Amino acid sequence: MKKIQSIKVIEIKRTFLVAEHIRRYKNKKDYLGKIDRQQLATKLQKAKEKILSLTEEKLDSRISVYPKRLLAFNSCKWYLGTFKPSEVGVWRRAGKLPLEWTNDSLEETAKHVKKAILIKSKKLKSRAKSTINNMIDINTDINQNEKYLLPIVFKGGFGTKGRRRLKKKMVGDIDDGCMRSISLTIMGVKNIKAYLGFPK
Repeated sequence: MKKIQSIKVIEIKRTFLVAEHIRRYKNKKDYLGKIDRQQLATKLQKAKEKILSLTEEKLDSRISVYPKRLLAFNSCKWYLGTFKPSEVGVWRRAGKLPLEWTNDSLEETAKHVKKAILIKSKKLKSRAKSTINNMIDINTDINQNEKYLLPIVFKGGFGTKGRRRLKKKMVGDIDDGCMRSISLTIMGVKNIKAYLGFPK
């Protein structure tokens, strides 16, 4: 993982809540499903208008439903940076993926998912199948060009510890943006822009 520049923690909180706001439907489903680029741009604009108007205290109040995440955010020094898919891993069973697909690096997870898409495997469940396919269809460059859609990554074994009990320890653990990162990796992106958190 490569650091580029220091970032204030409030930007990490905004990024997390913008992404969460975009992917939540009125029926509380936690993934987008089919959406085109214009619809995504509209949702992004509305999310930014809502979230960027909030004070840090109000951001903290919203994130406090995930107390471990709020503590982890505040316990880190944050940087804009990049990572290679071979350096980081996704959450344990991210997007309801099979456990064995998430045991290793993001690079390996993406290989499993790409193959499953090609053969239309039933192992690829609703959230991952819908989200990843749609991100690839609309071209996920928008996720790398918009700072409030960048993945959030902790130093391996730190933060929310979403890879607890997985066999392979990674340099970094993706906290938010697992589906985005899998999509980018399948599309061949070698260095993914992200926010990187390191313990203070």
